[in-house]
Amino acid sequence: MKNQFGSKKLIYSGILLGLVMLLFFYHQTILIGAGRFLSPEGRGNADVVILEGEELIKERAVKIAIELLSSGRANSMVVVVHQYTGDERTFALPDYALLVTKNLEAGGLKKNQFMILGVPTNHPITFKEAQIVLHNLSKKEVKSAILLAKGFHTRRSFWAYKQVGLALGIKIIPYPYFTKYRNENWWQEIRGVRYFVSELAKFSYYLLMGYIPVKSLLVT
Repeated sequence: MKNQFGSKKLIYSGILLGLVMLLFFYHQTILIGAGRFLSPEGRGNADVVILEGEELIKERAVKIAIELLSSGRANSMVVVVHQYTGDERTFALPDYALLVTKNLEAGGLKKNQFMILGVPTNHPITFKEAQIVLHNLSKKEVKSAILLAKGFHTRRSFWAYKQVGLALGIKIIPYPYFTKYRNENWWQEIRGVRYFVSELAKFSYYLLMGYIPVKSLLVT
């Protein structure tokens, strides 16, 4: 009996040691793979590029969207702005959408090349945003869209949009962008680690609540 227990203990110790050695020698490859899981990138062209909703749009996102237009991957862009109410509103920005419009026009874009779409921040924010944005685009007969999303938020956002898009006949292509760090070194930045952990938890929550399907774990 003791020999059997000792054998099992030896096996478990060997497995644990193997895992430790695997992480030690291949940790960078594993972490990059984990980052790519949460930030998948699709291929192909689309009718529009959607800048996923934020209260304040990142300049990096706008630059990438303009590059996608210039390269011919998309014909126009949709800038999604989260609209908070009451005390949650950003101070001294009474009409942020108008400010974004003026800056895009100053950057050389024509009015028919972009649309600013304000959406409320109702729970679950990402899924509700997808419903509002894609229902608006379906009225304009849009059939495909590149979804420009921030880093590790991409997979959850992509699947939320994809679920809504399936019913409306709109194909979604994910396209992540990073600002403070890159997927090749995110674990070296405390902000990268926090964001990865936060988005992994939120992705898991969306799975548990049924907002996105289980197959989103395996399929891009």
